[in-house]
Amino acid sequence: MRNWYTTQELAGLPGLPGTVPGVRKVAVRLEWESRKRLASKAIEYSFSCLPPEAQSALLAKAVSEVEAPKESVSSALIEIPKERDAKNTSRLNDIQREVMLARLAFIREIERMSVHVSQRAAIDLLVKHAQDAALSPYLMERVDLANDRKTGGRALSERTLKRWLSAFRSEGEAGLAPLRQRPNMEMPAWTKDFLRCYQRPTKPSVAASYAEFIGKYEGSIPSIHAVQRFLKKLSPEALQAGRMTPQELKSLQPFRRRTTKNMFPGDVYTADGHKFDAEVINPITGKPYRPEITTVLDVATRRVVGVSVGEAESAIGVLDALRDAIRKCMFGIFYVDNGSGFDNDMVREVVDRLGGTMQHSIPYNSQARGVSERGHQTIWVRAAKKLTSYIGADMDKHAGTKVHRVGRKQLKEFGTTKLMPTFGEFMAGVEDEIVTYNSTPHRGLEKFRDPLTGVMRHPSPDEAWQMAIDQGWEPLVATPELVETLMRPQVVRKTHRGEIQWLNNIYFLDDLRSLHGQEIRLAYDVRDAARIWAYALDGELIGEALLDGNASDYMPMSLLERSREKRQQGQVKRSMDKLETLTGHRVEMIAPTTRRSATLSHEALTLAQEFAQTLEAEQPQFVVPGDDVARYRLWIKLDERVSSGGELSAEETRWWELYPSHPDFKAMKEVFQRAG
Repeated sequence: MRNWYTTQELAGLPGLPGTVPGVRKVAVRLEWESRKRLASKAIEYSFSCLPPEAQSALLAKAVSEVEAPKESVSSALIEIPKERDAKNTSRLNDIQREVMLARLAFIREIERMSVHVSQRAAIDLLVKHAQDAALSPYLMERVDLANDRKTGGRALSERTLKRWLSAFRSEGEAGLAPLRQRPNMEMPAWTKDFLRCYQRPTKPSVAASYAEFIGKYEGSIPSIHAVQRFLKKLSPEALQAGRMTPQELKSLQPFRRRTTKNMFPGDVYTADGHKFDAEVINPITGKPYRPEITTVLDVATRRVVGVSVGEAESAIGVLDALRDAIRKCMFGIFYVDNGSGFDNDMVREVVDRLGGTMQHSIPYNSQARGVSERGHQTIWVRAAKKLTSYIGADMDKHAGTKVHRVGRKQLKEFGTTKLMPTFGEFMAGVEDEIVTYNSTPHRGLEKFRDPLTGVMRHPSPDEAWQMAIDQGWEPLVATPELVETLMRPQVVRKTHRGEIQWLNNIYFLDDLRSLHGQEIRLAYDVRDAARIWAYALDGELIGEALLDGNASDYMPMSLLERSREKRQQGQVKRSMDKLETLTGHRVEMIAPTTRRSATLSHEALTLAQEFAQTLEAEQPQFVVPGDDVARYRLWIKLDERVSSGGELSAEETRWWELYPSHPDFKAMKEVFQRAG
């Protein structure tokens, strides 16, 4: 709306002449307020001097020409009092916000028109134009949206516009937003009884739980649709409570994301064991087995710094992997889980002597060690899937069964198979996987600009390690002497005439003769059982004590071999107990042979089969006579042999037991009795 109009704009309006000279004569006669238009010779007349009919026509024309306000000037049209923004509109949903803005468009139009006419006249004019569909397209599109009704008859009314004005002036823009009905979260009376049937670890379906529920519930039974609607109102965490353990529920709960941007290499090492998901030929037994891989990663760079391979998670494997890690860099914190391979005095002692701190994660909280868990998936699970002997959950069931059967058949017949890698091939693959992983860009590391291509990308663990060195960080590498010294666990033992007993082995050192019956500290190497190192209680080195050093001959058994033997004995005992439980009879084990069948060559197996066939040919064959009398006499001989304590072959025993049930046996027995 404007306050000044020229004679050209006023000519032809209701209540005014249709020509420009006629309008000028009326203005002179009625002494309308006038002024000269800026930068023009035209004369303008005030809106307030015009007849009511002309004013209404100008208002109607202005309303029909309203356009959507631009963001750059919308705030400058009319200054909004500060009290209108008392309520925050950030929590409104899209529908509420659209309805609020549609109603606000009519409020703004009323405010602009109220500058020239009364508020009542502005409201009446808007209502009339809305009924006649004479509003501008911008306002017509917002009539239905501003009413916010699901039924028909969405038109403006005086009462509605006044209600919007009142709400806007008292509560600001938020007062124009419609209220939205919240879902009724009241717990029905049957909720606990139904959830008792539904929230179980077996994860029954809604239909199965409902069938059980209606069979026990004594109150008013709801429909299954009412139950389903109620379950949709629950959050995933509340819905799965009882169906999932607290550990599994963590996958639905918020978590804290740890950042390593402010860490340097060596600040934190994390380690964990992983049972390889493919079978490998055991170098000791020649049988298939799944090796246990212990991996040490640097948290800051995600680099694999140490690895060891064993049969099961143990302190020996952890120390072996830690030995490789400290050759690259010493560590500050050793972050591990609560497994038996980490939570033991042997590993804790070595970490303390290295000057580090061992920190255990919360039990049953593998999410806290996401770096290590993800490393297993990236390195070892992916590597296992490259092998034919993969037995993970993703392996096809029928293909896995075929590989399992054919591989063991080949091992039994030939002593080797191409379906499973040898231990040497497996270790070569382990080294290759580590090199590939350390040289591959890792998305867990912060991006940098490649100096060659100029493209932003993630660095590899090796590149992140090198970038830390380029920025001034220097790795503290353990010397070989320090590794050999510190990686030896120590225990306190008594001496006896120069001897020390450790792990059922006897070590001798002549310098210990003066310490007979006294306690000393001995250090041992997990990889070498041929010697131990004797120390005084104050830490002074006495010397090396050799295994059976006072004997003429000895056979060393390392700690690794002893742990394998102990593990095998435990497995045999558990298997015997299980067989005795299943059969109800005592199980006796046959003493093992000196040679393993898995190590026999193909030529040796062929010779053994030929020798067995020769022995079988030399043995007399049991032949049943065709004559009835001869058969009965043969049976009498076998029966006399059994009565005298003699032994029968398998075929003779079978025939001796079955022949008395034959009809000929009874007839021949009567004949021989009469003859006798």
